[in-house]
Amino acid sequence: MDYLEIEKRCRRGDTSPEAIHKRLIAARMMSSFSQKELAASAGIKYTTFRSQEQAGSPSVQLMTYFLSAFQVDFNFILGGDPARLPSDVLQEILKHLD
Repeated sequence: MDYLEIEKRCRRGDTSPEAIHKRLIAARMMSSFSQKELAASAGIKYTTFRSQEQAGSPSVQLMTYFLSAFQVDFNFILGGDPARLPSDVLQEILKHLD
């Protein structure tokens, strides 16, 4: 897959709640955690996590967790920029993006 296809799949530059929602789901699926498991690991109530993921509106706490636990950068979550993701993380996330 070339760089342009990767940027298209990541929806680079798309900051809409729908795009952020899709990237959050891909990051969670890459982690192999369920919503409940990820919420507990991040120290967030399950209902709070679920609403943040569904609305495409992650908290700083959630984004910080993704960065520290899985090396998923804020720039990817909010804007679809894959440049700062380690290659192995990017390849796993791409499996879950359509």
